[in-house]
Amino acid sequence: MIPALTMSNKWTNPPIDKKAKDSLWKNSQYFIEVLGEPREEGNELIFPLKDLPFSGFKIRYDIERKFLGRIYAMVIEAKFVQRKMFHASGRIELRYSGFFKKGKPFFRTIPLKKGSSDEDGVLKLLNGDQRLIQECSKLDIEYLRLFIDSREEVWKVEVKPYGGSLIHMMLPPMRYNVILIKNQAELILSIMKNIEQCNSGC
Repeated sequence: MIPALTMSNKWTNPPIDKKAKDSLWKNSQYFIEVLGEPREEGNELIFPLKDLPFSGFKIRYDIERKFLGRIYAMVIEAKFVQRKMFHASGRIELRYSGFFKKGKPFFRTIPLKKGSSDEDGVLKLLNGDQRLIQECSKLDIEYLRLFIDSREEVWKVEVKPYGGSLIHMMLPPMRYNVILIKNQAELILSIMKNIEQCNSGC
């Protein structure tokens, strides 16, 4: 059984400054070219959906405070309506086999409980989609998380890439932008679409 979890897991970020907003727009350029001009709401860019099979698509900066600095970390989020009847709600994450070397990607429920079962077959759908798994093997990310809320009949995918962030150091005083390269942006959007297809039973 997928462990129960509500969708209201988002914490509120303090407002980001102009340089951070400029970085967010710059690193979102691929999505702007594909989807069109977003509207700005706080720390988020809300995108038009065009032909996307989503009910929402947005990009934001989460602020991570570090010793003598901070990181504005990009998080890309897609939300879509649950199309296949699933009974369980919870959180699923993308993981990789291997310890020292990145191995084969696979999805698993979080937290992982002994004796837990995939009663709705969600993991089987995700892990059985070879195209999805192959694309995930090329990702350069900190995490990919899938939140399922069967009561609200909504799925939400969040991806935090290594690229796309802004690093602000106080000593020495400097800022540098970590570019989200085009092929990673393309992969992320394609993977989100493939997960949405699995939502309907692949």
